[in-house]
Amino acid sequence: MPQTAAQTNPEHQEPRTREKRGCTPVIVISLLLLLLVGAGAFSAMMVERTILAPYETRIYPNVYVLGENLGGFTVEEASHHLHDVFASHDTGDLILSDGDQSWRIPWSEAGMRLDVHATAEHAFAVGRENGWQTLISMWLGEHAGGIRHDVSPVFSIDAQMTRRALEKIAPDLYEPATDATFELDGDQLVTTPSRPGRALDVDATTEKIINTVRHLGPDYPFAPTYETVQPRIENVDGARAQAEDLLNREIRVAAHGDHEGETFRWNWTLGRETIASWLRVEKTEGNPGFDVHLDPSAVEAAVAELAAEPEAGDWGFPREQVTEEILELFEAGGGEFAVELTPPPRIYVVQSGDRLTTIAAKFGMPPGLIAELNRDIDLNQLYVGQELIIPPQDVLTPYETVPNKRVVISVPEQRLRAYENGQLLYDWPCSTGKKDSPTYTGQFQVLSKDEMAYASQWDLEMPHFIGVYRAGGATINGIHALPFLPNGQRLWAGNLGSRASFGCIILGVDEAETLFNWVELGVPVTIE
Repeated sequence: MPQTAAQTNPEHQEPRTREKRGCTPVIVISLLLLLLVGAGAFSAMMVERTILAPYETRIYPNVYVLGENLGGFTVEEASHHLHDVFASHDTGDLILSDGDQSWRIPWSEAGMRLDVHATAEHAFAVGRENGWQTLISMWLGEHAGGIRHDVSPVFSIDAQMTRRALEKIAPDLYEPATDATFELDGDQLVTTPSRPGRALDVDATTEKIINTVRHLGPDYPFAPTYETVQPRIENVDGARAQAEDLLNREIRVAAHGDHEGETFRWNWTLGRETIASWLRVEKTEGNPGFDVHLDPSAVEAAVAELAAEPEAGDWGFPREQVTEEILELFEAGGGEFAVELTPPPRIYVVQSGDRLTTIAAKFGMPPGLIAELNRDIDLNQLYVGQELIIPPQDVLTPYETVPNKRVVISVPEQRLRAYENGQLLYDWPCSTGKKDSPTYTGQFQVLSKDEMAYASQWDLEMPHFIGVYRAGGATINGIHALPFLPNGQRLWAGNLGSRASFGCIILGVDEAETLFNWVELGVPVTIE
């Protein structure tokens, strides 16, 4: 009978028995481990139920807010506690800082307060995510030395109060814009650029503060948000260009005068420096900017200075005429004009035997004109050494001389002669003034022409009147035809060739008309 392996080799059965014995400890250990895990889980469950249960609706221990331990409080209790403790809590100041300056506003005025309910809920949430292990750690920590969890308070803010508080300090943060400026310093133009200003942007700053407080809390300086304030006058380029144009204009005055056979000439150039003293720079209101304009009174002052210069001496300077000429020429862009000066006054020292009529005859000047310049002198009581002012010759000859015509009247001969281009053209008898109303001698001009003049003093009409000189006041002596009396009669019709008039020079009717048509203003008239 064949043998099995066990029978033939009994040594091989022994190890199998050993192998079965070794499985028992492993199983036992596994069971023990399972029991331990179960016991641990049960223990943990019991611990969690035992420890966590009291804090299911309460804040974990050792949770602090602003130094107050809220552990064990419900949310409502914590809210009330925080409200009681911090009802008068100083929340500090809202600080605005732009880096250079800082402004403080009490948070109580800026609308921030502690949100006790939100803060309590925040404290309640501490440790909830990590379960009972965190609770044990917090509970043990408290007994082991005071390990604590500080919770940041939650603040709320009233936007309207914040805005009102910012509006209150906005004027302190305001920096006005600087307008560009423009002025004349002598003949130099001085300008300064504009600079924008700034104003607190209350809405934007309010929004920034609210967002920061809600997310980070109040313990931060806040940078103000500004809005730009534009200057009213950003540049003065236009006014500067206008002023430069005016300053670059030039006025040239050529003055001349004739005196005692000599011609005097002066020339003035009024340039940038003088013109600068005439200009005025003023701000405009409707359209912000600057206006540059000429001040006529400054021009008048400059003309007065010209008249006072040594070169002008005692010459009569027609200030009004020169001022008007300058203003017109300046408006046109500058240029040159000529002005005739009045010769300086002639002074005569009374000599022995002098009378007004003899002095007048020496100068060929009607006595009435001398009397007008010497109103403070009794001309009937002259004394030796007394000084009289004699009017200048141009009082008698104000017009430019007509060069090719000339009238000569001889009082001794009682003749009137007219010359053209040096040749005798007319030679007529005439009648000059009587002894008590003489015709004055001198160098005169044709001053006026009137077809029919009227002498109110004598109630006479004078045909073809040619004015020759002013005798004084409004009285003008001249050349005319035989006058009409009020009854239509010709006066002095039979007296031509002898002295008969009240000072005028009388011609026949046809002769007077011929001369009237031939002469023109400025024709020289010599009475000798």
